[in-house]
Amino acid sequence: MPDFVTRISAGMDRASEHLTLALVPVLLALFQTDKIVAIASFDGGHLGFKFGLPLSAITVWQFVSVPNSGVAVFTGQPIEMLPFAVVTAPVLVVVQAAVTAGYFGSLRAALDDEPRRFFEHSRQYFVPFFVLIAVPFLAVLPFALGIFGLGSLTGSIGAVALVLVIPALLGFLVAGYLFYATPYLIVLRDDGLIDAARRSYALATEGGPYVSYAVGFALFVVLVSPFATGFVVNVPVVGIPVGILGGAVIGLGANFATMRFVADLDPETSVERSWDDEAEAVTD
Repeated sequence: MPDFVTRISAGMDRASEHLTLALVPVLLALFQTDKIVAIASFDGGHLGFKFGLPLSAITVWQFVSVPNSGVAVFTGQPIEMLPFAVVTAPVLVVVQAAVTAGYFGSLRAALDDEPRRFFEHSRQYFVPFFVLIAVPFLAVLPFALGIFGLGSLTGSIGAVALVLVIPALLGFLVAGYLFYATPYLIVLRDDGLIDAARRSYALATEGGPYVSYAVGFALFVVLVSPFATGFVVNVPVVGIPVGILGGAVIGLGANFATMRFVADLDPETSVERSWDDEAEAVTD
């Protein structure tokens, strides 16, 4: 199989051919209003890094460490500061599910050079993507609502909070590794969520290329994030709009690369084009 750098390069080439799809990660990035407000109101210098896997549509926030957020792990969920989030988050979950379903369906169609029927894909895959997005959202909601007496996710965290937050964080990391292929398998196999999650789990426990790609992607995010953070946070007037646009293109390329990788890894996917043809195009 091609190495990670070759795959990312091919993904970026593919993204350049389908730039209109970058509107989706732009929109999803704009949904994260808490991050935009935190950066715009931040006074001082800030450097940081992020760690993450290609769990969903990748936006600039996969690569930017927002001030006061510490070392963050991307979950792709539109959790905002309370009480605003209680009203907006459920609506954003529905909108994100619809948009993400259309986005992933269009990515899969583009790999086969088929017409991108965004709204048709959105209707076809809405239910599994809604569940895929809603479950992590519901998992962190008790912390956001202060059910455990911890206050909101953006509040101070004491020793008792750490007892709950650290295991939860580790759980998200493990789940992220085991199931990062799930959204891609939903559209590649035309499977339901459960079948796609089972297949992702099987690939994860087999190791091999699945592990290598996860490590490669995590290192890619770690390497890019200090530069993205420094630019977006410390020069916000220019950094936020340029970062959202640039991050959308990079995210689109990374999603294309991951879609191609999962298609190559699973012989039962429905993509017809061989990697060899695409690899030759990259090297020419």
